[in-house]
Amino acid sequence: MHRVMILALGIMLFLGACSGPGSDGDRAASSTLRFNLGTSARNHIVTTAENALLTRYGYRLDRRVDTAEDVRLETSWKEVTALEDERLSGYTQVRVRVSVTARPRSRAGGIGSTFAARMVAECEGQPAVGGNWVEVPITSEREAYFEEIAEYLENEFKGGVM
Repeated sequence: MHRVMILALGIMLFLGACSGPGSDGDRAASSTLRFNLGTSARNHIVTTAENALLTRYGYRLDRRVDTAEDVRLETSWKEVTALEDERLSGYTQVRVRVSVTARPRSRAGGIGSTFAARMVAECEGQPAVGGNWVEVPITSEREAYFEEIAEYLENEFKGGVM
């Protein structure tokens, strides 16, 4: 019985590797999603994104850059429960990472300058048979999770300037 399960899992992984991007196009093949979050003041972006990622979504910051010309908040990899469509793709463990970056819309500078913010979301998984972390095509369920974070941040940035 154990051999049959391993054989079935091996066949599923092989067929999944041979399938290519399929009808979903490039999105299905990508382990990364990018979102434009709009504009706001630098301090508002930093405070809002930090609070949301740490408190609301339970990430830990791995890297924080906050200068007059560059904002980069990058989380550590966070292991999450594999969603149904990820399990069906053969992954038992999944980890995700989110980065928020912002750049001035104008190089004129000044305290009141407005920054344009972006979010990048990444996903990796481990096949059921174990092994190294590999890039995982973002499934529709995982995309919905990342879209929720992006929409929350976008709405908060629109909500006001601190």
